[in-house]
Amino acid sequence: SGAPTMATSSSSSFVEIRDGVSLETRQYGDATGSKALVVWGHGLCNSLEGEDEDMLWNFWGEGDIDGRASTDDDAGAIEMGANVVRYSARGHGESSPSTAPADCAWDTLGGDMLDLARRQRRDASQKLILGGASMGAASAIHAAVRVQRERERAGLDPVSNSNEIAGLVLVIVPTFHESRRRRRTQILAAAERGYDSFYKSKKPRPIFRGTDREDEPPRLVGVREDSFVDVMTASADSDLPPPDVIVNALKDLPVLALCWDCGDRTHPAESAAALKETLAPHADVRIATCLEETRGWSDAVRRFVQGLCE
Repeated sequence: SGAPTMATSSSSSFVEIRDGVSLETRQYGDATGSKALVVWGHGLCNSLEGEDEDMLWNFWGEGDIDGRASTDDDAGAIEMGANVVRYSARGHGESSPSTAPADCAWDTLGGDMLDLARRQRRDASQKLILGGASMGAASAIHAAVRVQRERERAGLDPVSNSNEIAGLVLVIVPTFHESRRRRRTQILAAAERGYDSFYKSKKPRPIFRGTDREDEPPRLVGVREDSFVDVMTASADSDLPPPDVIVNALKDLPVLALCWDCGDRTHPAESAAALKETLAPHADVRIATCLEETRGWSDAVRRFVQGLCE
């Protein structure tokens, strides 16, 4: 199916993924002739603007055009020959508000990501890469599991879903399984304190400690006030699928995982270790221990996408 017309990267446009559910999106690069489509989701309570402020993985907006560094806001997308579609998750930004916590559960968000990708993908010749940070990474994993299950229900070869998804980019993988159960209490406590308290208590990312960025004001809160409790409740009750289900869905998919080990308890190094040791041993997992070591992340994503298109 043809991709609907969207606004340029400097502004948002809305894509209805199903009746009554629209997602705020921004597009970068060439929507008509690019070899790859990258659909990207942000983290819990973050936003498109928050990611822009963080400047940690803005692979779509920094890059070289014709061999020269460019400040164009979609230079990275152009460099890797991709159409990048970023979106605000349900209950965030200008996307549709939640009607119940189930709207914002990780498996539902994975379905939203997949529905958006299918609406934006030009045709089957365009490589589809799903990715995101934290909650967005969890959404991408759930989307891959959904494709796997669809194929099994349809009686298709369940061994590989690579004819639809060409690869995954997972950034700062969140807590899951045992560590998620420990995190649940913290998220529910934040929900109980309410939106205003959450807004006022935001702190800079741990990766900024000890750098010239540690005194920056916290990034913008991207969750909608009218959806805050639903979003937080859903996050507390969300998890990744069982290990065997993830292994089955990812075993034939190229995976790039960019994580850190800096005392960030919401994105712990143990999540990256579990990914590499158990869930996706074939994945290219890179762990930064300081801000300086994240500086190559955007380039790593672009090279990963370019490699999938060769």
